[in-house]
Amino acid sequence: MINPGVAESFRRMGRDLRAWSVGEAAPLLAARATAGIAVAIVVVAALGMPGWGGAAVIGAWLGGVGLVTPGTRTEPSMPLLIGLVGAAGVLLGAIEQPLLLVAGSAAYAMVLTFLSSISQATSVTLTVSGLVFYLSDHLTEQTTAWTAALALCAGGAVQALIALFPPRHRWSHDRKFLAEAWRALADEAEALAADPNVPFRTEALAEAARELDRRRALPASVRDARAQIYAISNAVGRVASARARADAREADTVAFYSEALRLAAKLLRHLADEITSRRPTKLDWDELLEDLAHHPVATATGTIPAEIGGMLRTLHDTERYAARIVTGSDDVIADPALSYATGQAKEAIAGLASRLRRSDPVVHHSLRRAGVIALATALGIAWPTEHGYWLPLTAWVVLQGDFAGTLTRGVTRAVGTLGGVVAASLLTMLLPWTPPLLIVTVLACAMLAYWVRPVSGLVFAAAVAAFTLFQLDLSGEDPLIGALARGSSTALGASLAIGFYILVPTWQTRRLGDLIAELIDAYSDYARLVLDRQAHPRDYDAKLMHAVIDEVQSKRASLTTAVDQAKAEPVLGPGPLSSDVTGAEEALSRASRAMVAVNASLSKKEAPPLPGVEAFAAAVEAAYRRLSALARGVPSPGPVDLGEAAQRLDAVLSEGDSETKARRSVLRWEIDNLVEALDDAGMLMADWNGA
Repeated sequence: MINPGVAESFRRMGRDLRAWSVGEAAPLLAARATAGIAVAIVVVAALGMPGWGGAAVIGAWLGGVGLVTPGTRTEPSMPLLIGLVGAAGVLLGAIEQPLLLVAGSAAYAMVLTFLSSISQATSVTLTVSGLVFYLSDHLTEQTTAWTAALALCAGGAVQALIALFPPRHRWSHDRKFLAEAWRALADEAEALAADPNVPFRTEALAEAARELDRRRALPASVRDARAQIYAISNAVGRVASARARADAREADTVAFYSEALRLAAKLLRHLADEITSRRPTKLDWDELLEDLAHHPVATATGTIPAEIGGMLRTLHDTERYAARIVTGSDDVIADPALSYATGQAKEAIAGLASRLRRSDPVVHHSLRRAGVIALATALGIAWPTEHGYWLPLTAWVVLQGDFAGTLTRGVTRAVGTLGGVVAASLLTMLLPWTPPLLIVTVLACAMLAYWVRPVSGLVFAAAVAAFTLFQLDLSGEDPLIGALARGSSTALGASLAIGFYILVPTWQTRRLGDLIAELIDAYSDYARLVLDRQAHPRDYDAKLMHAVIDEVQSKRASLTTAVDQAKAEPVLGPGPLSSDVTGAEEALSRASRAMVAVNASLSKKEAPPLPGVEAFAAAVEAAYRRLSALARGVPSPGPVDLGEAAQRLDAVLSEGDSETKARRSVLRWEIDNLVEALDDAGMLMADWNGA
């Protein structure tokens, strides 16, 4: 029987080869980036300095790749940074002593890979510009290393200037991330309409919050909308909790709450489209509210329940933020440049310092990349043709931090490159080439590559292969020799990356226990804050609560990514497998949803405290500590009778004044859900490590 991880890897390779997401294409951005290469070629031809023309074109090419890479900002800073870092790569790659070059390539790969963990923007910049190190020998054949470095910077600068031309929409990237957060909340609301215990799926929400929080300058409306994300989540959670509390026999009431959640999802998606689309569809808010008001439950009671009314008020605020964003009438709020830069540097240094331990996967990946690049560089030096630099270059692009990513990207790149080489070689032999026709063909290949960059990795690899071959033809080299060299060295480079990962792996399966333990700790912090708020409303700190929520979302996103990667690994225990962790996380999500509902039941600091909550909070914290120990495989502090603690709290909450009746009702309902969910998680995790 085939290993499930191996079968999943083959399925993912097939999906990656067949992938075609035309909706992600950005043809206008692709055309603009291609124009940057055209300007570089024209300037080189006009100045009559072909010696540094290759470096200038490569600088413009890589700057354009940075601009069209999914998840990057279409700002001039990106190609400028790529040009500067690439220039340093040209100088370092110009080392002539083979042993020093191999050692330098290993150090270069290790440092850049480690630094890439700072942020998505840093990762894209260093990965793209890092390619120049391996192209240095080729770029300095007809000129000096310093001249090639300056030319590469000039190519990046040309692309930066082109990025200022239309279509350029300021804050478009930030609007997109905010829209993704709203869509994530819409998906959650829609899922809760069908099942109030659906597991959290907030990876997009965590990414949006992280990216928006990194921005030095943002319009006031975007910042306000970012802060309001918590209010939307609370409002949706409150309605979902009310839906769950509705008696199963009250089908109309359940349907009413579900309809309200679906309405919230529809509105959030519309607002997300409104701030990102050129021509968003119109939505009649009054008509939607009228439909809700005419529901049999609302008609019978003459009013809309408080939970739904609160959610609608929150969505009205969201609509106002969207209107302000679209009109662009708000002032831009910017942190002082020096303090922002200092803060970002401190955060980056602290993040890197926290990773300086042997068990960290980023350290593993950095060392693995250094090893495979050193081997590929040594083989490239001994390669029988002048195109041996394609070996380390391919290994650099193919090797990823996880097994499935390395395997799928390696196969896709190899197959795509082979197809591009064959197609370009046939075209070269069949058509009579003249310099103008070659230039047009090079630009056409660049345009195709930029256009399909977010659409298909296979077609992108083929277009890059054709672009390179026609560029070699333009510089006077034999395209057939270049085709054979690139095809064979690409296949070998991809094989080296895949083989090296198998020999020196970082299996995500081995990390799942620690990752879910970190999530449990974050859930515990959140539960403690929520219950403390019920016990001491006046001491509530909104900033602290928001920070803990962000931490929960970040830990959940990390676990979700690791679980997805572990599914395609050809390994089994010890410890939990991806399916085990998924089941436990679903139970933990139910417990967290109970705490979300409890948190949403209180909105005023002036509210009176509830008695008995502190003792129950201590029992909940002990239960989470036990689950964390089970996940890590360390001695457990022992079972916790959370059910008995819940019964004591329920007895205390059964009596009280009318002012706290609604809060007590929510808390009594949700503590039962919390206890049941944590008990389920404990049973699922009990035998993970032979406990």
